Amino acid sequence: MGLPGLAITLSDYTVKVIQSQIVQAGLCQAGDAEATLQRLHRRVLDVLAGQEPSTVQELSQAVPELQARVHYSVGKSYAGEFSLGSRLVPGMCTLGLLIRARPQGTWRSNLYKYATLSDWLPEIDLESTTPQEAQAWLVRRYLAAFGPATFDDVQWWTGLSRREVQASLEALKPAVREVTVEGWGDGYLMLDDDVQQLRDFAPPDAPYASILPGLDPYIMGYHDRRRFLAPEHCTKVFDRAGNAMPTVWANGRVVGAWGQRQDGSVIYGLFEPVGEEERALLEARCRQLEGFLGGEFLPSRTHTPFTRAME
Repeated sequence: MGLPGLAITLSDYTVKVIQSQIVQAGLCQAGDAEATLQRLHRRVLDVLAGQEPSTVQELSQAVPELQARVHYSVGKSYAGEFSLGSRLVPGMCTLGLLIRARPQGTWRSNLYKYATLSDWLPEIDLESTTPQEAQAWLVRRYLAAFGPATFDDVQWWTGLSRREVQASLEALKPAVREVTVEGWGDGYLMLDDDVQQLRDFAPPDAPYASILPGLDPYIMGYHDRRRFLAPEHCTKVFDRAGNAMPTVWANGRVVGAWGQRQDGSVIYGLFEPVGEEERALLEARCRQLEGFLGGEFLPSRTHTPFTRAME
């Protein structure tokens, strides 16, 4: 059973990590990890063939090896363990073998069912494209969403090597061009079709403000965030793992962070000054969000010292 042609750098990394976890779980020796992983993949696919999507727990009943425990950071204060299935089954999605189907319970649930890609999306043929074509497609889609962006932005977000990014950009010529952005400098990449649209853009004359959720694609989409966030404020809205907190924006800049009290009310804190008009807009945004959530409290899983101080 070979890996699909779409499998690229992330897939290779996933395979190595899960092979290591199989050994840690005591299912085989290091030299047999590759064959053991392939065998487990086949058994999971056999279980799912022609049946309804299943959770990791359900799959683990049919493939008991998935219940094996993997211990990490042994001897450390943050030591813990997880089941092999909780990593192996999602990893099969990275390899194009499975797909994560609908969640169980409410929209806040983290419990998903999994199905074979061929059953869930029978019209998709991963073997119809090469890794190089897939990488070029990924780079094009990134630039369509986030351009203008630097080479480093593209490489950081996609996870491709610099050589792979360069090859993708070469393959995309002349659809991609380099531009200079006033105030930022040169070396920015954009799709040629989007350049004129940016030239014709004029920012609003009136103040504007917004609040974005944690891990929002816009704030997470760039390696260099100086275009909208002063470097001295990075630790206020990004934790040590690089997760973005819920953020407050005014006139295209990050000026603070927001959160909730347990009664569902939305609160925010500012680390940059804003005018009275912007503050009134932010207050309106907070009340609008409260109305949308209907009093439901969504606790944040991560914090920075700045966001924790708001509680």
